[in-house]
Amino acid sequence: MALSRKGKLRRVRSRAEAVERTVPPTPQTRARLRCDVVAGLLAKRRLAPRHLEAAVEIRAVLEAVGRGMFPSSAIGDATVAGRSRKAARDFLERMTAAERRIWQRRYLPWTRAMALSIAAGLPGVRWLQLVLDVVIDNASLRTVERRYRLRNGAALDYLREGLERYGG
Repeated sequence: MALSRKGKLRRVRSRAEAVERTVPPTPQTRARLRCDVVAGLLAKRRLAPRHLEAAVEIRAVLEAVGRGMFPSSAIGDATVAGRSRKAARDFLERMTAAERRIWQRRYLPWTRAMALSIAAGLPGVRWLQLVLDVVIDNASLRTVERRYRLRNGAALDYLREGLERYGG
């Protein structure tokens, strides 16, 4: 039984209305939701706005690198700004000029220095990984302190100093 044009339109409208109706999250889901750790530290005035800017820039650069590491979808894949996307061979070619400049001038030197620094004098605990755990993975400070066996409050100090070094 084929639907008429009017029937198809009615079906599309009912689906759109169903999408618009939202169901609030359950208490269990709400309990698992976590806010951004860096934004929370800024709200509590444990980090300065320049630290948030550094964290946002680090996230943007890693997002650009990740975006360039994987193939794009086939939808609209033909051309972007007059050139074929298939010509891109590595993630650098898929970055914008601003992202590439930030990656080369700020992010790479920072990661080189931070990857060589050992946090808390513990072998195997790299300062870079500690900062990325909080900034990228949104791990809480307590989780980071337990993971790397740091004293209470040390993760915030390492995070703050790492973001300071990034900001230069």
